[in-house]
Amino acid sequence: MSRLNIQQAERLAQKLRADLGLNDSEPIHTKTILRKENIVTMYLPLSENVYGLSLKHEGHKFMLINSTRTRGRQHFTIAHELYHLYLEDNPSPHICSNGKDTTEKNADMFASAFLMPSNGINSNITTAEIKNKNISLATIIRLEQYFSVSRRALLIRLRNLNLLSQSQFDEYCQTYPIQTAKDYGYDISLYKSGNTNLVLGDFGTLARTLFENDIISEGNYFELLNQIPYDEE
Repeated sequence: MSRLNIQQAERLAQKLRADLGLNDSEPIHTKTILRKENIVTMYLPLSENVYGLSLKHEGHKFMLINSTRTRGRQHFTIAHELYHLYLEDNPSPHICSNGKDTTEKNADMFASAFLMPSNGINSNITTAEIKNKNISLATIIRLEQYFSVSRRALLIRLRNLNLLSQSQFDEYCQTYPIQTAKDYGYDISLYKSGNTNLVLGDFGTLARTLFENDIISEGNYFELLNQIPYDEE
């Protein structure tokens, strides 16, 4: 597949938003989408260079999300994996990590447009800020909180939309998200890890289906089952 440009990524993001019943400006609640689309998802601590994994088999969809990453990064990973599950030609099971081939770059470009639609961004920035390409830190924090994304993801998106100068981009990349969010009175959970052992959907049934179809080994199957948290009475 060839590299997506920003216009193509915008169109793909808008189409999937429409297919999911979302408008072209509202923020996305990723867990709601996962539940609505019946995408079995598990949040587990993974190695440092791994963001997540996705798999589609005979109508079943599965995601594994690295819970040691910040919640903002987890949201981005989910959107990234949606590209693989819904838009990639001939998707195959794979781990998304720091390696950036064309497919991974396309998934990142899509995720950025999907989570931070241009209409939603423009409607939350003042006319003066847009005209002068001089967005305040207060606006930056409000936008990242509104769209539930990391600061770096937001800054890259604003730069790609030509709403932020290179000098401001460089300046804001040096800021500390947790401290500045505290300074402006925001909750800081977005900038911290979480959701470890959270399971969305019928994980056990999918694991059994994968095992019975020789997609995973018996050892992998029992390993997956052992990851499911059970409440002991």
